[in-house]
Amino acid sequence: MNSNKNKCPICGGRKIKGTTLYSVDLEGCLVIVRNVAAEICNQCGEEWLDNETARELERITDKAIANRHQVEIITM
Repeated sequence: MNSNKNKCPICGGRKIKGTTLYSVDLEGCLVIVRNVAAEICNQCGEEWLDNETARELERITDKAIANRHQVEIITM
């Protein structure tokens, strides 16, 4: 495994696997997704999502907006 891949580009800390809370407020729709898989810097707390997770969050958000939900809360 490449050590630079696990190094935070912001502060130099170490990225570790964890979970985060994703929230977005678009077009009058508040979407909150809990337990989102992410890499999180153990020093500054910056978070990164992989492409598959980002696509899934986009799908969830688009569906909530299309259904005209005011609030959508999901646990992954």
